[in-house]
Amino acid sequence: MGFDISATLQSMESAVKTTVTGAWPQAQQIWASFEQTNKNILADMAQATITGQMSKADLQSYLDDMKTTLQTQLLASEVMALAVAQAAANAALDVFWAAVNAAIPTI
Repeated sequence: MGFDISATLQSMESAVKTTVTGAWPQAQQIWASFEQTNKNILADMAQATITGQMSKADLQSYLDDMKTTLQTQLLASEVMALAVAQAAANAALDVFWAAVNAAIPTI
């Protein structure tokens, strides 16, 4: 299975939208900025992991940092509680993790 960053980002956005529900109008701007800033980085890291140039552990560590960043940005909007911001960040980056894992060839 190949990796498609655009489809993955759409799925990540859906995960955030589903998690934040009523706060989506405010979170949408934050998500758009996060996506624009990180799209190429995520695509490069996915490819590096899929081709074996980056370990899954290194990718997971980086994704943990990205979760914290997204969570902080969502909290800064002051439209949602900590638990919702954490859940939204986790949902988005968990979608990415699953997409990368699905694209890694099995031997």
